[in-house]
Amino acid sequence: MKILSKFVILGFLSSLLFPPFFILPIGFIIFPFLFYLLIDKEFLNKNKSFHFVSGLSYGISMNFVILIWIKEPFLIDQATRNFYFISYLLTFYCSIYYGLSFLILSFIKNNFSKLILIPILFVVIEILREHLGYGFPWITFASISSGNSFILNLIYYFGTYGLSYFTLVIFLLPVAIILFYKKDIKRIFLKIYLSVSLLIILFCIVLIYFRLENENNLEKKLIDVSLAQLNFSLIDKINNNKSNIRHKQIMEIINQNNSDLLVFAENDYPYLVSNLKEFDSITNGLNKNQSIVIGGIKKENFKFYNTLFFIEKNEIQDFEKIILVPFGEFLPFRIFLNFFDKIVGNNDFSSGKKTRLIKTSNNLKMIPIICYEIIFFNNLLNKYNNNSDILINITNDSWFGDFSGPYQHFYLSRMRATEFNKTLIRVSSNGISAVINNKGKVIDYIPLNKKGIKRFKIPIYLNSLPNLKNYHSLILILLFILFIFAIVFNKKNNN
Repeated sequence: MKILSKFVILGFLSSLLFPPFFILPIGFIIFPFLFYLLIDKEFLNKNKSFHFVSGLSYGISMNFVILIWIKEPFLIDQATRNFYFISYLLTFYCSIYYGLSFLILSFIKNNFSKLILIPILFVVIEILREHLGYGFPWITFASISSGNSFILNLIYYFGTYGLSYFTLVIFLLPVAIILFYKKDIKRIFLKIYLSVSLLIILFCIVLIYFRLENENNLEKKLIDVSLAQLNFSLIDKINNNKSNIRHKQIMEIINQNNSDLLVFAENDYPYLVSNLKEFDSITNGLNKNQSIVIGGIKKENFKFYNTLFFIEKNEIQDFEKIILVPFGEFLPFRIFLNFFDKIVGNNDFSSGKKTRLIKTSNNLKMIPIICYEIIFFNNLLNKYNNNSDILINITNDSWFGDFSGPYQHFYLSRMRATEFNKTLIRVSSNGISAVINNKGKVIDYIPLNKKGIKRFKIPIYLNSLPNLKNYHSLILILLFILFIFAIVFNKKNNN
């Protein structure tokens, strides 16, 4: 129990690295201590199941804090309040992967091999969690850097997995330094490891500096954009209360606004849309170069879609959400879980099939992203929209509570702007709404749980550095090579 309690403490401390805490210096204590727990003789003498439980304990302690907001949707309505404990199944599921990684490490006897494998296995955890089942790439170690505008720019070059890997390697550097001064370790390998690590750090600093400095030389055009954070009551939205009042407020904002682009949040439009002509009351009042983005629910051929509507004077386009939230927008095993109806509703949403691209009449190309689709960094860009100008993310974070959920979602969105090298317009029904440029800099924002409208001049860069998203998967080749090296080294150099 004493050993398990240490892993629990380390898991809790690890959660403080993530948004909204960002206590990054403790990473240089957590991961060296974690390493030495994993090579401790008393721990190594335990059976394999104990190693799995140790990793599971570490993961549960960390994920419990990170995902503490996941229970919030259950607390919205009295009918689901007593079932909030079900939300902890996601915490348990995400933690199983850490149990598996500790189990794998239990077969590795060489300390240097373990030092190499820990960051690799933790990144493999992220890859598996993204691709298995419905996918959940919410918790990545890359998000540790999402609060730092300088370090975050590495995600442009290396992607989410690459930033996760380098973050963990840097936190483990004190271990390599300590091992270097132990007489029973082959120093030549550690010398190479430390030298390469130092060169990579210096190289990364140069890359970041080049990217940030290059911003001053870029040609750009400015677009006049307004963000409307209406902070409507979630209960009113769920129960369709005060729909007429909400519609009237929206129309007043549209009629008083003359921005080129006015953006509302997910599901702000209060009525079910069965025909795009229902927006004629909006289009008739728009100027030639004005456009509106607003989220709503569309019904078509007896199917329901969570939809982003793009409205111009002479044209209306829509994009139907593709990546749906299980237990939020559709209910698996509905016949057994009908108590979820208060959260999901009586009808499941259908997944959209349209290309994730909207072209405006003034030749602006936008990538529409609805709610938590923004976390699926491998599913957003393709050959049709890779060269688009901006990202538009509309969301309703009222489901996430007031503590960590909305902030985590915001910082994950900030990562996408930097990773994809595109300006992001983000509007949440209750916040945080913001404009974030392609370097991850927050130009301005509307705070959580505030009602407001902000107007910005948004930069669209015309000669920016190319998008490197297609090259981010190369990090997997590096991880595979290092993994093979660590396994071979372990076989030949067992402690």
